[in-house]
Amino acid sequence: METEKSEQIRIKYLYRALIIKGKIRIPYKAAAKMVGPDCAYHLYGTYKTDSDDSKTS
Repeated sequence: METEKSEQIRIKYLYRALIIKGKIRIPYKAAAKMVGPDCAYHLYGTYKTDSDDSKTS
């Protein structure tokens, strides 16, 4: 049991680091949930909103 929990935590933080570094891209809302509110501000500059995309078209 304890090994499974520790493995889940390890994988969660691995993905968290990859998202913050920009190595993997997932939708903004999902990324904000994974990294948590304390680190979500790092994502603001790297993610475009739908309205940003429509302005450039």
